[in-house]
Amino acid sequence: MIGLVSLAAWAALGTAAMGANETVSVGNNKTLSPNSGNASITRGDTITWRWVGPETGHIIESDNTPPQAEVWESDPPGANEDNHVVGDTFPHTFTHVGAFNYHCRVHPDKMFGTITVSGTAPVAAFTMTPPAATVGQQVDFDGMGSSDPDGVVMGWEWDLDGNGSFETTGATPNRTYSSPGTVTVQLRVTDNDSTTTTTTKDLVVSAAPAAPPTTIPTVTPTPLTPPILNAAPAMAKLTVTSAAKQRSAHTRGVVVQATCDLGCLVTVTGTIVLPGGKKIVLPKSSKSLAAARALTIVVTVPKKSRASLQATWKKGKMATATIVLTTAQGTTVKRVVKLAR
Repeated sequence: MIGLVSLAAWAALGTAAMGANETVSVGNNKTLSPNSGNASITRGDTITWRWVGPETGHIIESDNTPPQAEVWESDPPGANEDNHVVGDTFPHTFTHVGAFNYHCRVHPDKMFGTITVSGTAPVAAFTMTPPAATVGQQVDFDGMGSSDPDGVVMGWEWDLDGNGSFETTGATPNRTYSSPGTVTVQLRVTDNDSTTTTTTKDLVVSAAPAAPPTTIPTVTPTPLTPPILNAAPAMAKLTVTSAAKQRSAHTRGVVVQATCDLGCLVTVTGTIVLPGGKKIVLPKSSKSLAAARALTIVVTVPKKSRASLQATWKKGKMATATIVLTTAQGTTVKRVVKLAR
């Protein structure tokens, strides 16, 4: 909950706090202006509501039905008294893209409006292998081609059975289908600003070919051989994927996808090399991978190193991140990623 700031106190905060792109006047006769309280801004901009009076008994808050990604209120929950004066201001900075409704808590039927926030959404893209399947055949889906022009893709959600529900997560899932037909597959991706984009493709599943007639083979006895004792354990196959180039304006971390066919415990380490050779050592962590299930791993950049990374991007240069995953059996896989603003 963001508290009120009076006009004098707001001015004392300095020009850095006055980042509002639009001002909505909360006025007399239960009115909002201009445009009846409606405004269009860009993600990251600020709306400032200003009480212009002389009537000031108004409380500004966002709608909560249905739930919205942006939530704000000028007064504590339950407050309804006239505790404003002419010149009071209430700012809210919008970090999500969409249309967000609000109203006056005291006069909701007369004072209401919509803030429309535009911005760059992530791009959802995926492939299917094979592009057409038969009943019982595994289809591999790959959403690593998704991207975000001004950030990083942080989540992948799939509707693989075409029922409209996103029940599968991860960048590279797979599925087999038990009946023929056309399935509308959907992928929904979410970026680091919680903005989502959805894309669809139709997958045609054909009936499996008829099995050949059954024949009874001739069985030739084979001599028994002694069992091999102390056979070496199967080595887990570790696969690591990521976008070759990632953008992260907030320097939160490097995103990779890891899959282990047998299931394994991996140690994650990494470094970022800045132009000129300076290195940033990323924190070491351990991750448990379930068998044949992709896991999204975000290797976080230490807070003390984020300023150096931002300075590199301001110069128009890229940094190089090397992420290393090592299994408990000693298998090591590296992934190199270019980082840019």
